[in-house]
Amino acid sequence: MGTGTDRIKVLLVEDDGDSRELLAEILEVDFEVRTADDGLAGLAAFEADHPDVIVTDESLPGLCGTALAQRVKEQCPEARIILVSGYAQVAGSEHCDVVLRKPIDVDRLSAAVESLGESARH
Repeated sequence: MGTGTDRIKVLLVEDDGDSRELLAEILEVDFEVRTADDGLAGLAAFEADHPDVIVTDESLPGLCGTALAQRVKEQCPEARIILVSGYAQVAGSEHCDVVLRKPIDVDRLSAAVESLGESARH
């Protein structure tokens, strides 16, 4: 890894505080991470910071993960989005680049962030 500016920037949108803290800690090992606790805060954080990859829960107050993904893609089609959901089928998931089922496999999540982050930059 190079300097901090070379790290893939990740926005983690998760309304459950414990899950958000745990995932942020895991992702911060390899990536630069910002967090938001609901869909609207996630959209605002995206607009302010333009991260390489967004990791979002589907079930969020204000704006669900797929609605967040759709709004982000409208503004920035090259943005990469990972949707995390407890459901096998999620309406609107076509706006997301990767859909991961809960409980989250952190190795798969990190690998997805890595590959999407690289593709977002090229």
